Amino acid sequence: MDYQLNCVKNYLSLLQLPINQPSYDYLARICQAHLSTFPFENISKLLFFRNRQIGIPTMEQFLSHYKSYHYGGTCYTLNANLFRLLQALGFDTYPVMLGGEHLGIIVQMDDEPFYVDCGATAPLFSPVRLEGPATTSTRFGRDVVLLQPDDTPPFNYKYIRIIDGKQSGNTWYFHSHDKKTINDFLPALERSYQLGTTFMSILRCHLYQPDQKRSVSLVNSRLTVRYDNGETVVTMLESEQEIEEVLSDEFKLSRLPVRKAIAVLKQLSVDLFTES
Repeated sequence: MDYQLNCVKNYLSLLQLPINQPSYDYLARICQAHLSTFPFENISKLLFFRNRQIGIPTMEQFLSHYKSYHYGGTCYTLNANLFRLLQALGFDTYPVMLGGEHLGIIVQMDDEPFYVDCGATAPLFSPVRLEGPATTSTRFGRDVVLLQPDDTPPFNYKYIRIIDGKQSGNTWYFHSHDKKTINDFLPALERSYQLGTTFMSILRCHLYQPDQKRSVSLVNSRLTVRYDNGETVVTMLESEQEIEEVLSDEFKLSRLPVRKAIAVLKQLSVDLFTES
């Protein structure tokens, strides 16, 4: 118990939040802090692949990795550990699977399910109420997430991401009452390490910076800065040094070992500086 409490205190210290009783407002503060603290990135994933360390880090490992290397992770690491934090804080919560691949979180409050997700680069700064008659949307500039009932039996929903007016990625379908465990995601995690899959074929890092009213996104050598007023600025980087400098200066993630991750991609025949 003391060990878990210490992990929770360390976690909340990084989020700059106190321990409070479960509530909607407290959960929203956790979501906002999580999205602006821990990056969505696959740099750690590439190095875990190199080191044959395929798995979901424990909360202690997750926090240690961030402090030492500024690691965040993809959904399996970010949302798994957010779920563990919420559970330790007394929230009534469980993981759900979206589209057979994505780990999301349901939190029950006042007998009603809310969707929580800090592992999809999406602007989900607050818990999203699900059981309403219509579509629920959340946005940041021209980046929009739609959560809407599916035309099937009750408690089925679909998740749609729209960026600059166009759908980004696949539609994810999920059942809000289909409770999963973290171990249920291990087969999907293992598949995500197969050569040629998305996060084994690119360099990716994303972080929200609400104090600057923007998000910063790196995909290979393309840096995209999106502002909450809809303005978007794209810069093409020309060297590994520029990528390293951007992660340090713009993302404030100076400890990310990006050159080592780039070396892994080179071994996998991925060229960051060739536009597809």
